[in-house]
Amino acid sequence: MITALPVVAFIAFILTIVPLLLHWRSHNIPLLSILIWLALSDLIYGINSTIWNENVNLIGLPWCDITTKIKIGADIALPASIFVLALRVYRITWQKTRLAHRVELGVCLGFPILIMGLHTIVQGHRFDIYENFGCSPAIYLSIPSILILDIPPLITSALALIYCSLALVNFARQRHAFSQLVRVSQNTDLSKAAYVRLVSLTLLLGVWNALAISSTKASAYRNGRLLPWTTWDDVHSFFWIVSTYPTAVIPREVLSWLYFSWSAVPISSLFVFVFFACGTEVTERWRASARSLGQAFVGSGTRSQPVSVDPEDKSTTKSAFSPISQTVGDYPRHA
Repeated sequence: MITALPVVAFIAFILTIVPLLLHWRSHNIPLLSILIWLALSDLIYGINSTIWNENVNLIGLPWCDITTKIKIGADIALPASIFVLALRVYRITWQKTRLAHRVELGVCLGFPILIMGLHTIVQGHRFDIYENFGCSPAIYLSIPSILILDIPPLITSALALIYCSLALVNFARQRHAFSQLVRVSQNTDLSKAAYVRLVSLTLLLGVWNALAISSTKASAYRNGRLLPWTTWDDVHSFFWIVSTYPTAVIPREVLSWLYFSWSAVPISSLFVFVFFACGTEVTERWRASARSLGQAFVGSGTRSQPVSVDPEDKSTTKSAFSPISQTVGDYPRHA
């Protein structure tokens, strides 16, 4: 298990990069946000589990200062982005315009950055280092920590589930209207199969994240005891301390929860890969790309034979990377 941690994290990172490259040119900000935050988290997990493999050495402290803040941001960014994506697919069933890009960026990026800053209020010390897992954010368990770090992801997860469920209900009720929308839309990627796949992924990620978040938060407060948040100086009196936790001193129950919470991100990455890099449309794009690369390679090996080009030939080749994420990107904007 110890050796597997960095391997799993780096594989999950690669699995996330594949759909990110496929959908990079889309205008689907929440989907891109999910992919970027997952990829960043997987990369950090892989590096951390490699550096602190079977040790709790106090090395790479500036790295920990940065990555623990990113971890705080990712914990709220993922459910927030899933919520925005669920809202997108819900609005499609009513043929309404999507949210403005600045609003989506505010929820998917601005809100997590705000939480990263507010985390300082409940950051009792610098950070923690767990053997095999690496550095982890320090949280002063108190009422402010519940309000700042726990309630927002739970609320966004619940909203994501609600809107995704409503999208499925509306889609079932308005299948004829959706067929009309597909017929008149200029977006060739808008299809029932792509839409259902996107809604299914959103629902799956929403359920999985809600389960992971609620379970992890419950384990953090398993003792049922909150610390009193008195004054800033009192809470931050030992701010520069770095706590280390070798595996030998971690209770078995706590260690189990550490493995579960750690695995939530790689599992989410696997879900995204399966839905957005293994679909029929995407498989055809990969094949088209492979054929194009093969033709380019063969052509480069036969340079001695000049190829004539007909200037009257105006045929164009369709790009192999027309992402299905545009299913919720460019659709008719009815009021």
